[in-house]
Amino acid sequence: PAVEFAHNDAKAMRDYLLRQGYRKGNIIYIKDTSQAQLSAIFGTKENHKGKLFSYVRQDESDVTVFYSGHGVPGLKDRRGYLLPVDADPNLVELNGYPVDTLYTNLNKIPAKSITVYLDACFSGDSPKGMIVRATSGISVEAVAPKKVGKLVILTAAQGDQFASWDEDAKLGLFTRHLLEALKGAADGEDFGNGDGKVTVAEVEKYLDEEMTYQARRRYNREQNPTVQGDPNYVLSVF
Repeated sequence: PAVEFAHNDAKAMRDYLLRQGYRKGNIIYIKDTSQAQLSAIFGTKENHKGKLFSYVRQDESDVTVFYSGHGVPGLKDRRGYLLPVDADPNLVELNGYPVDTLYTNLNKIPAKSITVYLDACFSGDSPKGMIVRATSGISVEAVAPKKVGKLVILTAAQGDQFASWDEDAKLGLFTRHLLEALKGAADGEDFGNGDGKVTVAEVEKYLDEEMTYQARRRYNREQNPTVQGDPNYVLSVF
């Protein structure tokens, strides 16, 4: 099934980064990505020096990685995979892009900071139906990489949950609330300390309360973010 608002998510994040001071020429912006494009940007298991590696100035560059789309579990290896548009989700071990490879390769990039946002889940399910064909549903839960190194990672859902959409905003529910949080809502009353800086811990609290509530109210389902990395790391200043 199509990820209905993925293009909107990508554009909204790009616009936010431009307002944060990222130069347009420093944003690698790919829609409907193929496996070959993901490998070219982030590298492979054998070679981590993809396009992104070449863009980075050692100990100077702040890197943001944002992905909106399907994630699926490997039915045999139980790894999480990003699902390119040219992939067969039932053969994702062959033609998907492994999340653990993404994290491993990003950790080899000598940037000052690297933040990863994934508006995706890895349950094999979606708001428009099953992604992986199975006679009795998916019983495989992708095992998330436990060692994330220097990365800060925020993803849209946990375990067997799936990432919902906000049909009013025409964005992923995670993307909508993430952007609200980064623009200052997470530093406000009830969530932060009002110092004009949005930390990982503040964003996590905001998503835990606001995004999770909206998923329950709108769709009667649980959706909780996963957050890994230094809770005191500052994600945005406003």
